[in-house]
This record gives sequence, C-alpha cells and structure tokens, in this order.
Amino acid sequence: MNNCSFFQALRLSVLLVLCATCWPAQAHDYYAKFFHIYHPWAEPTEPGAADSAVYVKFDEIAADDQLISASTLLADRVELRGPAGGGQSGTGSLLLNGIALPSGGEVELRPEGARLVLKGLKLPLQLGRSYPMTLAFEKSGAVFVMVSVGTP
Repeated sequence: MNNCSFFQALRLSVLLVLCATCWPAQAHDYYAKFFHIYHPWAEPTEPGAADSAVYVKFDEIAADDQLISASTLLADRVELRGPAGGGQSGTGSLLLNGIALPSGGEVELRPEGARLVLKGLKLPLQLGRSYPMTLAFEKSGAVFVMVSVGTP
C-alpha cells in the first residue's frame, strides 16, 4: 500500500467515525441505562438574555431514577426548576433538588412544569443550532445530549 492510498483510507475511516458519532445529535434520541431521552430543546434567545429554559422528554423508564443535575459550557449554571403555586402560570418557580423518573412512567419537562433553566447565558441560543449539555442521573450516571434550538 503506498502513502497516498493509506492516507485516503485513513481519511475515509475518520469521516465514517465522525458520521457515526454525529448521528445521535441529528436524531435527538439518546438512551440511558434505564430510559429513553427524547429531543432536548430550547427556544431561541435574544442577544443579552440572561436565562433560558430547556425541555426534554423521558420515556420507556424501566427502573426508578432521578435527574440530579445538568451542566453546559453555554451558561454559568443549570438549575432544575418546578412550578410554584400548583403549576399556575405567573407564580414563579421552585428550585428542585432532583426530578424523579418513576419506573413505568413518562416524564416531560415543559414550560408549565418541571424544566432545566440555563442561568447566566454566555451567548444567545440561535434558531436551528444545537448545543451540548450533560445530564446527570442518580443511577444512570452522566448522559451527553445536544439541545436543539427551535420548536419541540
């Protein structure tokens, strides 16, 4: 094998690996040890916005687990938030220590319910882009996801 064909084969191998690792980000489906994570998303933000919510759905939950934290380089911190005042809009939100994922159930983080809140955004979230985030679970450990900016 000459040097030219070796480098062509190496380039093709690298391209195939990159395509394989990009697939989950395009599909917006992720699998943790005990459940399926479907389509993490956020709405676009204006330049200078300090905060933004992130929503996601967990289903096919085979064993109890709990979302205990999240992190991203996009913001100073990520908070777990839930509705105050019985879920009525305009009543603020409560800081949560975790979000339960009960076995046999389905949990959806949504605007009027529990959600992730990016605090201290470092750049605006742009429509059509995806941004990295790590979700940490009590039993399943850390799961890397891409947050898509747009509609659910």
